[in-house]
Amino acid sequence: MNLVNLLKDQVTGALAGQAAKFLGESESGVTKALDGAFPAILGKVIDMASDQKGAKSIFEIASKSDTGMLDNIGDLFGSTSKVTDLMNSGGGVLSMLLGNNMGGFIEKLAGLGGIKSGSASSLIKMAAPFLMSMLGRHIKNKALDAVGLGKFLGTQKSSVAGALPGVLGNVLGLGSSFLGGASDAGKKVVSGVSDSGKKMVEGATGAAGNVVRGAGNVAEGAVDVGKKAGGSLLKWLLPLFLVLLALGWLAKQGCNTGIDALDDAAAKTVNATEGVASGAVDATKNVAEGAKDMAGDAANAVGNLFGNVNEAAKAALDKISFAAGSVGDQMTKYIAGGFKGDGKFQFKNLNFASGSATIAGTSGSEVDNLAAILKAYEDVKISVDGYTDSDGNADANLRLSQSRADAVKARLLVQGIAADRIMTKGHGAADPVASNDTAEGKAQNRRIEVTISK
Repeated sequence: MNLVNLLKDQVTGALAGQAAKFLGESESGVTKALDGAFPAILGKVIDMASDQKGAKSIFEIASKSDTGMLDNIGDLFGSTSKVTDLMNSGGGVLSMLLGNNMGGFIEKLAGLGGIKSGSASSLIKMAAPFLMSMLGRHIKNKALDAVGLGKFLGTQKSSVAGALPGVLGNVLGLGSSFLGGASDAGKKVVSGVSDSGKKMVEGATGAAGNVVRGAGNVAEGAVDVGKKAGGSLLKWLLPLFLVLLALGWLAKQGCNTGIDALDDAAAKTVNATEGVASGAVDATKNVAEGAKDMAGDAANAVGNLFGNVNEAAKAALDKISFAAGSVGDQMTKYIAGGFKGDGKFQFKNLNFASGSATIAGTSGSEVDNLAAILKAYEDVKISVDGYTDSDGNADANLRLSQSRADAVKARLLVQGIAADRIMTKGHGAADPVASNDTAEGKAQNRRIEVTISK
């Protein structure tokens, strides 16, 4: 049994198609990323299961996984809650497996597939549960216990090594675990390079010594020349002294003329300075007028985004009564006010379950109202940015902020907003808007912002 091939045959194709639509990425890029992600994550599973404690942890997760999801991949993307639950489940597994390597892994995976970092983050959260489901199905079919699972995973090393992209293996520290003999070969190569380097350094040192010695010889030669020249130097000094006296007399005769020339030069300098100053004033005026024009152009550019109106959706939008201070309230006032400001709005009534990316209760209606605006103005694209307070682990906060931004996007997608109109990014505890020393300040820092992409 080859787990890598099974995942590729039974999961990658179907998941890539659905995930590409959800994330707004090309299917080919998502497929490339998954082809690297599955063996990389599996490699970390194998690495963790190599000891008894790790094998038990993997067994507990895999044996409780939903094996039915393997047969209904398309169904999972039918609702926001299912996608959110899938990514929350995968986020927990990945935190255990990747730890502090998560950020570096996401960046490398994004580069491998040519997709955005936020998309790569969401993608591996989707992929991890499918891997665990595949292991769970094997556990049930073969009636394995934790020890049996550990032994089975050990048989997968060679297939993982063959499929694992080196750039991902390196960032996860899997090289020595899966390349085996390559480690010894690497040592020999390093040793050979070391010997060659030593010889090169020795050669360079010898060459440098020769250069220094040569420079010393040149210096000594120069001293000798100086000594020999000293004897004949005096015969040249008397004629030189006479020339200097003649030049002094000429300088005295031309002094007055020189002063007149200086006066003329000074006057010209003053005139030139006045011209430069006048030019600077004009230039400053032009820059100010140009900046004003640019600001007007920027407002017009944003206005153009709201120019293409879906009349039916606009009629529905006009019937909505937005809560004061909500994103819908802020954005409609921005439109009515001629697009003044930076086009950035903050959700006021959107809440999440503590420590998760699950939108709490009816607070998701604020996201639905945002969807109504985006339906009415079809050219508008947005960026959804997630933030947390400073409590807890920084990496965990970064992942949570990304997951919450992705949850907002998922809800917008279910409302019919195209994926390529929505970008997401998690910032963790960066850019606080209040002090993290108080409960009120922390509550303000835990936020989701929406910015119009200009």
